[in-house]
Amino acid sequence: MEQPRPARPDPPGRSPARRRTALTVRLHLFAAFAAWLPPGGRDGRAALDVPAGATVADVLGALGIPVDLARVILVNGHDAAADQPLADGDEIAIFPPLAGGSASGSAR
Repeated sequence: MEQPRPARPDPPGRSPARRRTALTVRLHLFAAFAAWLPPGGRDGRAALDVPAGATVADVLGALGIPVDLARVILVNGHDAAADQPLADGDEIAIFPPLAGGSASGSAR
């Protein structure tokens, strides 16, 4: 009789519950970013399931939005960095570059 294989150990820092647990975030994509909505999204809004421990950058990657194009990111109405971890039910608003400006940052 064949013996069952032992379970693979979890990588350091990752518990079994964390590995399997997903969370749902609500997206609000503005302007041209609406083209990156996942299936089922409408009017710039959608829900997205991501693994526990996901960050804003993970969401951008899942959507295919280059991080450097997301100029303004809000999580629950507050400024957020790309490395901010997310929690179940968080609302993420993502804005593209709005207009104008200079690559050098100087005004004319």
